[in-house]
Amino acid sequence: MNKFVIDTQAMVQHLVGESQVINSRIDRILRDADSGENIIIIPAVVAFEIAYLHEKSRIPISSTDLRCLLENASNYVEEPLSVAIIECSFKILDIPELHDRLIAGTAKYTDAPVLTNDPIILKSEYVQCV
Repeated sequence: MNKFVIDTQAMVQHLVGESQVINSRIDRILRDADSGENIIIIPAVVAFEIAYLHEKSRIPISSTDLRCLLENASNYVEEPLSVAIIECSFKILDIPELHDRLIAGTAKYTDAPVLTNDPIILKSEYVQCV
């Protein structure tokens, strides 16, 4: 079973049923995860961003939707923010935005590629991306 770290946009798109908008490979990985074939790691910062964006009425899903997914699908797992992840994040020098750096740091810490279409994360030399 393969594991992947998901960024906020990919998680939101998946929860609203539009992961194919990101790209077909990510869509396939997420569909396989829904079938129990992949593990999707959800960084704590992704949960935070979803709650914040929902509060600001920028996205239709909420942290409650994310919690329901976590409670009902054992292959979607949350990764708490830890000092180890923070340390990994600050070794990533080519991603300036804090939230993106924490997502990439989670990927580095868990040794898993990131599901993203963020051009800055995609260009990073410190993490693998899908």
